[in-house]
Amino acid sequence: MASSNHDERTDASEQEFSRRRYLVGAASVVGAATLAGCSGTGDGSGDDSTPGTSVEEQEPQVPEGTPEVVETQYWHDWETIDAANPPLDYSAAAAAGLDPLPVEFSSEDDPWMREHALMVKRAANSLGLAVELNDRPLNQLYAQSWETPGLEAIVSMSTHGPDPQRGLDPNPLLMRRHKDSLSNYDNYFHPKLNDLLDRQRKVTGDNEKRQELVSQAQQLFAEDVGGLITLFPDVITAVNTNKWSGYVKTPGNGPTGDSFRWTEVNLQPETDQTTYVKGVTTSMNSLNLPWAAGGAEEKRLTFVYDGLFDATPDLEVVPALATDAKFTDDTTVEMSLREGVTWHDGEPFTAEDVKFTVELYKEQSSTSQVPFYEPVESVEVLGEHSVRFNLSTPDAAFMTQRVVRSVILPKHKWENVDNPSQHNPQTPVGTGPFKVEKWEQGTRFEVSRNDDHWLFDDDVRGEYLGDQTATGPGIERIIWINVGNVDSLIGALQQGKVDAIGTTLSNTQANRASSTSGIEKSVTENFAPLDTKLNFSCPLIRDKEFRVAFAKAVDEESFVESVLEGRATVPNGENPISPITQWHEPDTKKYENDVEGAKAILRKAGYTWDSNDNIRFPNGEAWAAFVERVQNGNTHKRRSELGQPDFS
Repeated sequence: MASSNHDERTDASEQEFSRRRYLVGAASVVGAATLAGCSGTGDGSGDDSTPGTSVEEQEPQVPEGTPEVVETQYWHDWETIDAANPPLDYSAAAAAGLDPLPVEFSSEDDPWMREHALMVKRAANSLGLAVELNDRPLNQLYAQSWETPGLEAIVSMSTHGPDPQRGLDPNPLLMRRHKDSLSNYDNYFHPKLNDLLDRQRKVTGDNEKRQELVSQAQQLFAEDVGGLITLFPDVITAVNTNKWSGYVKTPGNGPTGDSFRWTEVNLQPETDQTTYVKGVTTSMNSLNLPWAAGGAEEKRLTFVYDGLFDATPDLEVVPALATDAKFTDDTTVEMSLREGVTWHDGEPFTAEDVKFTVELYKEQSSTSQVPFYEPVESVEVLGEHSVRFNLSTPDAAFMTQRVVRSVILPKHKWENVDNPSQHNPQTPVGTGPFKVEKWEQGTRFEVSRNDDHWLFDDDVRGEYLGDQTATGPGIERIIWINVGNVDSLIGALQQGKVDAIGTTLSNTQANRASSTSGIEKSVTENFAPLDTKLNFSCPLIRDKEFRVAFAKAVDEESFVESVLEGRATVPNGENPISPITQWHEPDTKKYENDVEGAKAILRKAGYTWDSNDNIRFPNGEAWAAFVERVQNGNTHKRRSELGQPDFS
């Protein structure tokens, strides 16, 4: 297993050679598939053959009572979907060559995401299956493909964001595979997994019992190949250590990301400069956090606002605006609030602000705060600094994921806003460690220190940060500057124009940045996986024999070593829960990389290849077996479990 403790490689030229060698290998497989006759029609024919035919044209042999074609369709009564047809059209037909596999990604997601897509392409090519790669803008990928009707491609990959909730609780990643989840873009439904997910999310006050259910869910998902979870990429960036000390190596976020605030409240100046300048490549679109569509504004504005609880670099839940909370029964939580807190304009923070905030979110459907308020039925004020949350159903994640995700608003600033979703406060008022000073859309965001905030107390930070605690006067301001692209960021860091890079870098990029004196590369582990989603509306994906073969064809170990230079953790099978979290189950099924073994699985399932090694759907009795495997109730069973013979 690769990890962030992988020995540092010092020869940059050898690193680049290794990466090129990997890409040449991938390209050679792609080229071979092209020479073998994989064309845009996806028929698998040779160069001179008629589109839609192959070198060895097979007449479909369809047993009586078996359909000749299985279309992509919605196979279940999805509560979250209101659409006549799926966005993808990929049919399976007896004896037909497989159409090219649509695979989408965004090179904006990670600096090496294109290479990762090539790895997936190489895996498919090794099975005789052509691939159509689509590199999409990241915002388009979110807006168009990751909607409740489902993926627009059969394979869609992305690295999950390092939001604290994903390290604190299993639900942000596991519940995506629940049938009723708005984030179930895969259209994946496993009845047993659904039952486990339903049960674990209602277990409050008994972590041992919940852990048992969560472990079973991880084992079931991995064995079923509910998706391809290829790796947990290390978070790599570069910072100026001549000007600043006290960078906090936070997992998932690194020392300079915007999902955690620990570095900024811990930094100590090593010169007379007290303004910390962070270079970024994305800009904020508004100053309205609760109705943000994700991205920069949702993250950076958490420096201005507080939630009820916070998350430490050790992924522990600690007090923020609330100091204590407990379940008094399965659906009731009583919470004590921090006293003596004032909003940035001097008004006192009270329980009325918490009640108002939740009611506003529910009434106006706050987009970014759904994970917080979703299970809350009502909020009662018990005293000036105490509240009671009445939940609609038992919710185990309320005391982890949800309270940390929360953002509390000042009632006196928002109660007279006519249209909260369209509101763009000129100067947002929060209780957070920093106050808004200036925002220039697309270029600059500036905040100043809130001296009264508890995180500037050395003793409080010492309790949460341990050996990483730095004491001293601290910083006075943070400025985010949009530099435009990574190359420009590295140049600005080396020239002293920015103090840190606020995005992830490749290992090679970080090495280049740190070649300048005073600049250091920083590497931290990750709890957010690279999730390669599979479209379960597609009949090919519904065949578990194909999913297992596909998983065995993907060589993520070689990718991590050759492209990422060991800077990632490869999970044991398709498990989205990281080994660095308390919820990880290590004993999950892993289908080891073995292309010939993968082909043998497909051969036994009735798939065939023409003389150009292009794969074809089964025919005859093997086709009837394929149709049986993709029916509801069978998609999580192997051929042998259904009593099907070896068709090889």
